[in-house]
Amino acid sequence: MPEGPPPLRAPGMSRCGAIRLGLALFAFFPALAYLPRPAFADDLRLAVRLAPAEARQGGVSVLSVKWSSPIRGLRVQVGDREIPALSPDELTRWVVLIGIDLEQRPGPLAIRAEAVDGSGRPLTGQATLRVLDGHYPVQRLTVPRPFVELDTASLERVTREKALLDRLWETLTPERYWRDPFRVPLDGAGPAYGFGLRRIINGEPRSPHTGADFAAFPGAPVLAANAGIVALVADHFFAGRSIILDHGLGLYTMYFHLQESLVQPGQRVERGQAIARVGSTGRATGPHLHWGGRLYGARIDPQELLKPLPLE
Repeated sequence: MPEGPPPLRAPGMSRCGAIRLGLALFAFFPALAYLPRPAFADDLRLAVRLAPAEARQGGVSVLSVKWSSPIRGLRVQVGDREIPALSPDELTRWVVLIGIDLEQRPGPLAIRAEAVDGSGRPLTGQATLRVLDGHYPVQRLTVPRPFVELDTASLERVTREKALLDRLWETLTPERYWRDPFRVPLDGAGPAYGFGLRRIINGEPRSPHTGADFAAFPGAPVLAANAGIVALVADHFFAGRSIILDHGLGLYTMYFHLQESLVQPGQRVERGQAIARVGSTGRATGPHLHWGGRLYGARIDPQELLKPLPLE
C-alpha cells in the first residue's frame, strides 16, 4: 500500500521530531479558546428593539432596551426628543411606549440609547423607526372672518391655556398606573372620526385635529379609558369643560366638550369608571366627545392605545 505524504519538517529534522512538533502544536491551539477574550464592539452595545418597526404619523410603538450587566445613566433619544429612562440595578431591560407625533416628517426616525456599565465604559445601541405618512384628509372652508379671528381677550386666554397644557405634558410620572388593555371611553360608541384632519380656513392652514371624535347623546357617561390620576379638570376656550388623565410613563388621555365633570384633580380612577358626561361646551357644533392622547408630548391617535401593547 502506498504511504501518505511525509510530515512537514524543517531541514535536518528527523521524522520523529516532526511528529513530536505536530503533536505539540495540536495540544497548544485548542488552549487558545480558553484564553481571556478581548472586548469587541458587541460587548459595548445595548440591544434596542422596536415593535412595530414602522408606524404612521400619530402612531405608537413599543421600545425595549436590553443589557446583560448592571448599567447606570440610561438615556434614550427619539429623534430630537429625549425620553426619560429608569435603569435600576436589578433590571436587565427597559420597555416603554413611544409616540410618533401627528406632524412628524415621514421617513426614518433615529432611536439611540446610551449608558455606562459598572466599569464606566460607554454602552450604546440604536435602531430606526420608519414613519409612514398618515394621509390624513384636508378640508377647505370659507367662513366669516369674525368666526375664526379671536379678539384680544380671547387670544390672551387661549395663550394662557396652551402654556398650562404645555407644562402638563412635561410632567412625567415614572409610575405606570395601568395594567389592563385600554378601552373606548363610551359604551356602545360608533366609529371615531376626525383624527389628523387639517382644515384650511379662508385659505389659511390651521392646526390639525388632534383627537378622535365620537358622536353621542348629551349626558351620556364618559368612561376612563384606563386607570390613572386626574391631572386636570378645567373649562377652556376651545375644549370647553375638560378632563385630562395621567396614566404614568408620559401617557395622558384627554376628554373635551363635557357637559359636567364627575371627578376632581388628584383623584385616582379605574378603567371604565364614569368620569364625566358628554356635552357641547367650548368650540363645538354639537354634542360629542373629543378623545385625545399625548405620549411624552407627542400628539397620538388615542385609538392606537386600543391595540395590544406588550410592555411586560
